[in-house]
Amino acid sequence: MKRLIGKVLSRIAPRTYQNLRLLSEANHSGDDLFALLADYETEVRELRAELNEVRRDNRRVVELYDLVFERLQDDMPLTARPVASDDGRHAS
Repeated sequence: MKRLIGKVLSRIAPRTYQNLRLLSEANHSGDDLFALLADYETEVRELRAELNEVRRDNRRVVELYDLVFERLQDDMPLTARPVASDDGRHAS
């Protein structure tokens, strides 16, 4: 029965199943559990730093996109401007 549940869980939620197995093995020796928690804390810290870096990069890309879009609108060569006719009046 235990094997069947293990197989089902490993297919439904493989990462959770792996973490549960790791924790059950770590319960036998308390030192491993503390090392595991310290490793997880370090990994979470690194992932948060990477996420913040990605967010900063994303903001910079958005700012550059807005700047380019604004510049293209200002420098658009095909903007409709009234053309002066020969008699000095604007053409309609």
